[in-house]
Amino acid sequence: MRGAKALASYTKQAITEYAGNPLIEALPPILDEAAAAELISNFPKPVAPEELELDGAMRIHCIDRLRTVVQPFLLHLELESLLSLLIRRGYVGRNPTSASTVRHLHSLSGAQRYHDAFKSTADTFSVVGLSGIGKSTALHAILSLYPQTIRHERYEGQQFVHTQITWLKLDCPRDGSLAGFCQQFFHAVGQALGDQDYHKRHRHRNINDALQQMEQVASTFFIGALLIDELQNLHLAKTGGKESMLNFFLHLVNNIGIPVVFIGTNSMVSLFSDVMRVARRSCGGGMIEFKRFEKEDDEWRFLVENLWSYQWCKQAAELTPEIFDALYEHTQGVTDFLVKLLVLSQRYAIQSGSECLTAETIVKVSNSKMQILRPALSALRSRDPSRMRKFDDLLPIEEQLMEMMAFNGLGRADRLALLRGVTPAARANTALPEATVSKPNAPSAVAVEASEAKVFSEHPDTLAELKSAGWITRDLFEFSPAYRRP
Repeated sequence: MRGAKALASYTKQAITEYAGNPLIEALPPILDEAAAAELISNFPKPVAPEELELDGAMRIHCIDRLRTVVQPFLLHLELESLLSLLIRRGYVGRNPTSASTVRHLHSLSGAQRYHDAFKSTADTFSVVGLSGIGKSTALHAILSLYPQTIRHERYEGQQFVHTQITWLKLDCPRDGSLAGFCQQFFHAVGQALGDQDYHKRHRHRNINDALQQMEQVASTFFIGALLIDELQNLHLAKTGGKESMLNFFLHLVNNIGIPVVFIGTNSMVSLFSDVMRVARRSCGGGMIEFKRFEKEDDEWRFLVENLWSYQWCKQAAELTPEIFDALYEHTQGVTDFLVKLLVLSQRYAIQSGSECLTAETIVKVSNSKMQILRPALSALRSRDPSRMRKFDDLLPIEEQLMEMMAFNGLGRADRLALLRGVTPAARANTALPEATVSKPNAPSAVAVEASEAKVFSEHPDTLAELKSAGWITRDLFEFSPAYRRP
């Protein structure tokens, strides 16, 4: 994740601990809950009447606007407040105008690795929850409230040339290795600075050199908070690997003064329980748990109603109790599943010509298009703690989810009809679009066997004949493996 850049503009602080600290004075103002909710939210422009006049192929592109909706929840407000406090408290002990901070920075590159007078004010907290429940969406929305890098030039009439990185978000490597984490760290710092070659200048002979350089870089750029996502990947680390990485994170907090946020699925919690010292420290600022919504939750209804207002079908549908129940039954309160189901259902309603969302359409699309999610949904539906703990293991891999959401265009029957109408004569009579400047080279013609197709076209019931011959599958979106067989 890459954030914005800004030139420092300082605001006097009313809180004594924050006053006179340029790193804090350059941050955006502390928000009350009303302002935070407004800034975190993202609601695209409503569906315009002229958009409903577009043809189906155009409106299908509009549907993806649903993916950009950010509905603020109470948990978002809590997370925003906690992160705001974490960053500012971490900077209290690293005021660059104080002599102790300067001595501490010098000590990191000298023989005395850590200055005795330095007292860290950094803390940690953890964010856990099911995959697809909205952790990343919430964090991205909240982090976007801060410029990622702030360039300082002068402070209170004195030269003050520094670059401040307010936050850095990394994914824990899939193999849970410290070496992989170091590589990601220097890549992320380079992205924040706008220097794509930065990581190339930080190659190290061994892991100890790399970790020492990370400490220096984190201190030099006054990183406000280090957010580590996908921390459950540490389960895959080699023997002793997870303890080494967790202890290094806490070393950053205690000795370098960098606040750290741990983010992951529920299985991440067991990592901390193995090392009691880490467990106590990882929850120093608390633990925020993202849970799936219950059907009766007011926030779930807010989300469904707001998403439902974005309809690009010709006939707007009312959110009936039957539809509301169907949406919950086939998503089990997982926000990511809800968005995916609404996107796919609107696509089908437009493609099929029904041009209206119904409970039957939602069920039909879920059963045909989202089959890959059934094991995970079944685990949630069971409410069996042992099965629910396996939720993340039952989820498909990212590539499979991308394939599930892939747009396949018209149904096969309609596509065959289009192909039947493309003949040499028709091609010759087709006018080029006005915007076309030059005619591309056409591919060489390939002979096809037309006899069987001709027989089908002359049959009284062409559609039934195509189905019986296996030319048309019964699947809604051509997702049957039979369609993809060689």
